[in-house]
Amino acid sequence: MSGRPSLNHSLQPEPHPSARNDYASFAAVEEADISPSTTSNPVTFDTHRDDVRDPRATTRNLDQSTNAKVAIPRLDLPVASQSSRVGRACHNCRKQKNKCSGDQPTCLRCQENNIPCVYVDGKRERNAKHLTAVTSRLEHYETLVRDIYPKVDLEVARFVDQALGKISSLSLSSPTTATQLDENAQNDSPTPPPVPYMEHTLEDYNSDISLQATGFFGEHSARAWLYRLKRLIASKGSTPSDPTEEYTHLSLASCGFFVDESSISLGNGLDVLAYPTQTVADELVDRYFKVAHASFPLIGKEVFLSQCRSFYSKSTMQPGVKWMALLNIVFAIAAKHSELMGDQGLIDHNTHIVYFSRAWKLSMNEAVMLEHPNLQQTQIEGLFSLYFLSTGQINRAWRMCGIAIQSAIAMGIQLRSDSLNIKHVSKETRYRLWWALYLLDTLLCVATGRMPRMHREHCTTPLPVPYKEESFWDEQVMGVIQDSQARASLVASFLAYNTSNPSGQPDLGLGPLPSPHQQSSPVRKLRANLSPYLIYSIDLSNVMREAIEILYAPEAVRKSALETQQAMKSLNNTAEHWFARLPAAYRFTDPGADNAVARQRTCLAFQYYSTKLVISQPALRFLFSGDDYVSPGHNQMGLVCFNTASQMVDLLPSEPNITWLLGYSPWWCILHYLTQSIVVLISHLVIQSTERGNLDSKSLEQVQKVLRWMSELSTRDPAFERAWLIFTEFLSSQGFNVGLT
Repeated sequence: MSGRPSLNHSLQPEPHPSARNDYASFAAVEEADISPSTTSNPVTFDTHRDDVRDPRATTRNLDQSTNAKVAIPRLDLPVASQSSRVGRACHNCRKQKNKCSGDQPTCLRCQENNIPCVYVDGKRERNAKHLTAVTSRLEHYETLVRDIYPKVDLEVARFVDQALGKISSLSLSSPTTATQLDENAQNDSPTPPPVPYMEHTLEDYNSDISLQATGFFGEHSARAWLYRLKRLIASKGSTPSDPTEEYTHLSLASCGFFVDESSISLGNGLDVLAYPTQTVADELVDRYFKVAHASFPLIGKEVFLSQCRSFYSKSTMQPGVKWMALLNIVFAIAAKHSELMGDQGLIDHNTHIVYFSRAWKLSMNEAVMLEHPNLQQTQIEGLFSLYFLSTGQINRAWRMCGIAIQSAIAMGIQLRSDSLNIKHVSKETRYRLWWALYLLDTLLCVATGRMPRMHREHCTTPLPVPYKEESFWDEQVMGVIQDSQARASLVASFLAYNTSNPSGQPDLGLGPLPSPHQQSSPVRKLRANLSPYLIYSIDLSNVMREAIEILYAPEAVRKSALETQQAMKSLNNTAEHWFARLPAAYRFTDPGADNAVARQRTCLAFQYYSTKLVISQPALRFLFSGDDYVSPGHNQMGLVCFNTASQMVDLLPSEPNITWLLGYSPWWCILHYLTQSIVVLISHLVIQSTERGNLDSKSLEQVQKVLRWMSELSTRDPAFERAWLIFTEFLSSQGFNVGLT
């Protein structure tokens, strides 16, 4: 051997086999670290030079360098585990604390259980939306105040000056300013009346299933009156440090009397074509026409009775499914009345739910929305609305009434029929159907606080003739029905707006009336068959609708206090003029009135007092304002409101009498009337306790009377039980001893 060191080794060692492919990038980085001089001038060893280093030392250095750059493979990273939580769970899973799949529009759990799946915003999103809405509303109000300033009266102008002067130098972005605003607000005077919730909402009606069930309740509903009363009391009792902590948590759901959120079970395996015996059917049909038909003539009485007799007398007769649905929903309404009366078991073993389920399956199947409306379907939809109303499901009743109205409009029932192919009885049946829906819509609009859906300017349907349906085939009555001029003259004589007949005596369309002993037999027969109750009810409903549109429409918030006061006074005069024109038989303030129309008279009484409550209730906002000065006009209308509520309660017997209630009153909506009166009476108690420190014994006795009735009915209807609990708890929280447990 020459002793020359071996040059066969490589300056860069072979990487580890396991890392040759996986870490090519790592090797590239290592090569990039080599200096340019090293790469451009390869290393050589000259044995003739004196400064040749010891080969072994060189080898050792190379080995050390090589060992320092050995590539070490990286460990495989574990696969990231999937998160077990979704970003947002649906309402049902969150409420039941179950794991939600997060699938939209329906999560797996809700899909498996076949229940509605609703995703609601989280707290952060709700707060952000609420802040945005409040900011936008505040800016809108400030702009509105500046715009209407030149148009307001002197009293309002002073308040506007104070408000604008207070906020002119303030900035919403300054916390110090916000604090000063809260501090200065304690000494502001005068205090404006609370802003009614006519043009905005405080609830997200899509966020919760219970709110979806109840839906929006407007300012002219008893529910909204109670809600506003609770907010006012809570705001007056709040501390300056957090003036909104208590009453901002109040929800409309806490003031709900009705049971819309209750589920409806249609029953599986139900024989939809089954029907009761003729004895049971006769009892139920007769009950329906006695307790409901006069107020809402949704079907033709004589035609329907004739069809029922034919159905039970001819075993081979096969009516259509629509008529069977009509029959069953009539049974359902009568069976509900029977259940409240307590004699349902003596009549039939089937409950009203069974009849309702049959009617629903026969008429409201999956393809019903694809079908075109017809007269029977419209009647069925109207009867469904009345049924829902009688069972305390007010939101469902309102929706179904709207469907019936749309069906009627699609068929042109809102217009006068001049067709020669339609018999006069059929025309009159359709006219009565339209006005029955009109009355039902008005009642439901007041109960829910929503705007009316039928407008007189879009309607030319004649008012129903004031005769009993049994006399429609009479020759004299037929002549009045078919003679448009005689019909219009006759109907106008019953209306409060009629100025051509100030005496109030009905014009029968036969010219001047002779004395009673000179009257011919046809004239006496016409007078005997008079039944003007429906016309009186429609006429009063017109006053109610006018009050809603003037006092409670969203644009009503732009009216000045003086304009609102004048509108209330004018509407109240109209209502009193309607009452003054009532004949003696319908004068519900006369204890000696005719008992033959006792039910109709009592129904008109509740309707009349309800109308006056809706007219005068806005005055209570000014009485609650805390202002040292309240105009005499508002004091006067506030007194009208309190007296009207007391008069409505006076219609009830002193002690609860279920037989009287179901026999002589509008039992299908009596809870609505009772809640209207008791909220106003409680408001009276609150004002008295705040201003005088003592209570009016009359108002307290009236409140106790209403609660006794609610307590008695709570054993038969869950809606009354809920209302009783709401009012007793509220009165107890305010320290009012009503003497009930």
